[in-house]
Parts: sequence; C-alpha cells; structure tokens
Amino acid sequence: MSTFTPPRLLILAAPAGIYPTITLSPETGWTWSAVVGAVIFALVLFGPALIRSAAKASAVRSATKKAKAAAESATKKEGKK
Repeated sequence: MSTFTPPRLLILAAPAGIYPTITLSPETGWTWSAVVGAVIFALVLFGPALIRSAAKASAVRSATKKAKAAAESATKKEGKK
C-alpha cells in the first residue's frame, strides 16, 4: 500500500501566484498581472531548491579553497626543509 504525499510547495505556490494575478488585473491588465503571478509562483516553488543548491555550491567552493591552501602550505613547508 502506497501513501500519497501532497506537494506542499505547490500548495503554497498556487495561491501565491493566483492572488496577484487576480488583484493586479484591473490596474495593469491580464498580461502583466499574469506575468507577475507566474514569477511569484516560480519563486515560491523553486526558490528553496535554488537556495539549497547555492549553499551547497558555496560549501564546495569553500572546502576546495581550504584544501588548496592546505596543499600549498604543505608544499612550502617541504620546500623549506
């Protein structure tokens, strides 16, 4: 028996994208209000994943710099002996 896990981010993103579309349409027209709604929808839906991947990339860069610095200092110490 399988269980269904609802897509929680989609549940949050849909109203976040629909609300500005409906509220902005009288002022800006359907085109621009739909664009704003789609951008907000995408940010809510994909924003957390983008932030996580950026954090992982930053950690990898930091670890690479530390390893490179440690290797260079070890090479300098061996050169002095």
